[in-house]
Amino acid sequence: MEKGLNKRIKENNLRKINFMEKFWKIRNTTKGFKGEWIDLNVDNVELPDGKILHYEALHYHRDGVGVVAENDKGEIILIKSYRYINDYYGWECPAGTVPPEQHHSECVIQELKEEAGCEIEKEKLVYMGNFYPSIGSSDQLFHCYYAKGVRQTGDFPDKNEVLETKWVKKEEIRKMISNGEIKDGFSIALLLMAEK
Repeated sequence: MEKGLNKRIKENNLRKINFMEKFWKIRNTTKGFKGEWIDLNVDNVELPDGKILHYEALHYHRDGVGVVAENDKGEIILIKSYRYINDYYGWECPAGTVPPEQHHSECVIQELKEEAGCEIEKEKLVYMGNFYPSIGSSDQLFHCYYAKGVRQTGDFPDKNEVLETKWVKKEEIRKMISNGEIKDGFSIALLLMAEK
């Protein structure tokens, strides 16, 4: 039995190696824009069939993090923000980018305080996982948290980014997404993940 199992493991490992060899190979990279938050590079990539592709790739210097924060009444805190690049006002979950010296769990507590005036103990944070919001064009990773028992202890200090906050009943969330009040992809993913 063990012999057959070892053979299957060996075959699986060989298949993995063959599969890995077929991945795209970066032949060279031309550095483009280099910023504080992102870099834009053009990679010359060899595809598995031998063709060369010029691939524009965004490299993010920091991961993102966000939280679905629920109070004791079962309501979710949302923040209203103005997004300059889209010239858009809309509702979002508290979120931000993680400084290199900070863990994403600490960052999300800080963002919740700065953007929504809310507090939560670290032990009450539940890590829901992560995702790539722009898979195929960037390497940014977004970490997702859920927090229950959140308290709004004061006003939000970040008046440049946040226009207002409001508590929303869970059953209203999907309606807000459907009617375009929530258009932020990070927030939609967070809210749908928290439904489980």
